[in-house]
Amino acid sequence: MDVHLMKNIAAMLLTFSGAAFLTASPPTRLHHAIENSPTFVLEGHTRPFLASAQDLGPLGSSVALPQLEIHFKMSAAQAADLDSLLVSQRDRSSKWYHKWLTPEQFGSRFGVNETDLSKVKDWLENSGFTNVQVSRSQMFVRLSGTAAGVNRLFGVALHQYRRNGKTFYANSAEPVFPRALEGLVSGLKGLTNNHAHPFLRRRLYPQISIGINGNHFLAPADLATIYNLNPIYGQGTDGTGQTIAVVGQSDINVFDIEAFQEAAGLPIKDPQVIVAGSDPGSDPDDESEADLDLEWAGGIARGATILYVNSPDALDSAVYAIDNNLAAIVSISYGLCEAGMAPADLATYDAAFQQANAQGITVVTASGDTGAAACDDDQDTAGTPETAASLGLAVSYPASSAYVTAVGGTAFDEAQGTFWNSSGNAISYIPEIAWNDTLTFKALAASGGGASQTFAKPAWQQGSGVPNDLYRDVPDIALSASPEHDPYLICTVGSCSNGFAPPLSKLYFVGGTSCAAPVFSGILALLNQNSQGQQGNVNPAMYALASFNSGVFHDIELGDNKVPCVAGTPDCTKGTLGYSAGLGYDQVTGLGSLDATQFIEQWGSDFQLVVHPGFLNFTSGTAGSTNIQVTRFANFAGNISFTCSVDASLTNTTCSVPGTMSGSGEVTLTVTNAASAFALWPRIRTVPPAATLLLAIASVGLLLWSGRRKSVVFAAFAVVCLLTAIGCGSGYSQGAGSPTQTLTGNVTVTAASGVLQHVILVPITIS
Repeated sequence: MDVHLMKNIAAMLLTFSGAAFLTASPPTRLHHAIENSPTFVLEGHTRPFLASAQDLGPLGSSVALPQLEIHFKMSAAQAADLDSLLVSQRDRSSKWYHKWLTPEQFGSRFGVNETDLSKVKDWLENSGFTNVQVSRSQMFVRLSGTAAGVNRLFGVALHQYRRNGKTFYANSAEPVFPRALEGLVSGLKGLTNNHAHPFLRRRLYPQISIGINGNHFLAPADLATIYNLNPIYGQGTDGTGQTIAVVGQSDINVFDIEAFQEAAGLPIKDPQVIVAGSDPGSDPDDESEADLDLEWAGGIARGATILYVNSPDALDSAVYAIDNNLAAIVSISYGLCEAGMAPADLATYDAAFQQANAQGITVVTASGDTGAAACDDDQDTAGTPETAASLGLAVSYPASSAYVTAVGGTAFDEAQGTFWNSSGNAISYIPEIAWNDTLTFKALAASGGGASQTFAKPAWQQGSGVPNDLYRDVPDIALSASPEHDPYLICTVGSCSNGFAPPLSKLYFVGGTSCAAPVFSGILALLNQNSQGQQGNVNPAMYALASFNSGVFHDIELGDNKVPCVAGTPDCTKGTLGYSAGLGYDQVTGLGSLDATQFIEQWGSDFQLVVHPGFLNFTSGTAGSTNIQVTRFANFAGNISFTCSVDASLTNTTCSVPGTMSGSGEVTLTVTNAASAFALWPRIRTVPPAATLLLAIASVGLLLWSGRRKSVVFAAFAVVCLLTAIGCGSGYSQGAGSPTQTLTGNVTVTAASGVLQHVILVPITIS
């Protein structure tokens, strides 16, 4: 058969098998009937903060629970496969590089078998629940019910509680499930309406004019100057063709968004509103957060399509956006104290963020606004601002997820120069320090950061300054966030009826890391447009980029996120707790802020190694060499250092490679073998196996005989004969000519630039 035809058939078979693998249903894991099955307790659903809440008694049995969800866990094999896929999707040399999955493809590979899902659906409907729907990813089912129905089927009594001036309901005990589902089900969501809170710090300034008395307020054009977006805009990159999903938990008035766009000189472009399940209605705080996020994501990515995904819980809105593959970027300005969340909720949300990365979705979230004390609410039980932490060091979730980019906060420091013109417009980059307005704000108000207590440090989180603490550190980067200096302009609840500087009405000026998150989401939309594709989890590439390119990130070395704490409480030392900014990465501002043009133009900076010839074959006692071609991608400008090592099987063999190179080109790998002990032995012709065996037996007998006779001469002669027999019978070629010992193995060549590292294996044969 023609060789080219055979290759084409092989390629077609490979493609077909890959497609079949993505669409085939996972194996069944539900082997017993669900009905009338014994039950088990599904741990991980109780919340630590309920211990400090006032129990107001049982929730009314007829109260509707319209957004319940049962989530499933992957098998061990599926979980390992997903981890491998996420690495491969970032590896330029992999066939899976940037091959993003659809939700259906994700489900066919990592979800639950359709037959199993059908049985679960029937069980729920037969138990009185309605609107039972299977997610596109086959990772969970949605359902509606009542408090009485939940108590009847899952053994959970919902109670009303009051804490920090707010009333909510939650489960007081763990749910039970049929034992047939043990190992398959991971969590039951929708048991509480104590939702994530917005990271928004705001001030209401009546009748104030921009730029007067040294006050400066940020409009989109100012950030475009400060963070160097204008060159990118000048190249025609404005987010056109890109989509950002902003998630929230309140209705909005699009007239506020339009007022902001008009005042900022932006094109009028309404966000597309998507209600994920039931409509939550309006809440002033959540509405202002939504307005901020929508206005600033669109204010940076001026040509992008902005979706607003709305439900009673912002994190559930994010899950909906992911499962329906609504956008390449999901922006979240909400969070909860990681240590205060139910472990089952952490697991289910993290699974959703993993799915997002596999689909090529970048998830961006605010790191929090209470410094290193994320578990201390911004209001106490009387509803007044919290002024001192008492619950110890903590971080916010989802910022602590390894599948999310956490954005912290900075503040501008204009003390060393002139950075604004007479009209109050920024004219250049402004030096930054860590954001901490706790003293002036008279409440906990600082960049959220620290170490997770739940999630291990991902392999990609490394570099100068990254703590060796074994846990995921927060944040990853930081952008301006101070509500005191210099705050962001927003339009909300009709505040911009006459533009940004109305003479008779009030304006809202805000800060917090919930400002920084949508700004970074907008920058990512520009990045996607410039790169012509989605990026998935951007953290690995960001940490690599920071390690070899000093022009992309503004390293923030001054300031801290320390807040006052109550003496005698956890982690309270000398009246404060928290971290300081410093050289390189820190747990206040992460890698620092951005030069956006450099960030976008240097994105994807990488190099690739190709060996030619791809193997070496040379004789004992000599050397061989091969060339390693270095190819650079996306303006890669780092220096590359080389090291090599030799497999233990390649005895008496060494390798060498030039230490460092800059620019593209070639380096030479040299592998040298010193003559082995066998090579010093006189070369003899091959002895037949039978003769070799007889010679060995005779040698041993002679050696024993010489011992009895105490004859040194005979003993030495016996040893020589024995060595000859061994040499003739092991490791030598059986053909005519000189016998040789063949050594095989690999030389490993490692090329590194900062934390970016590539490894190649060169097969070696020495004969």
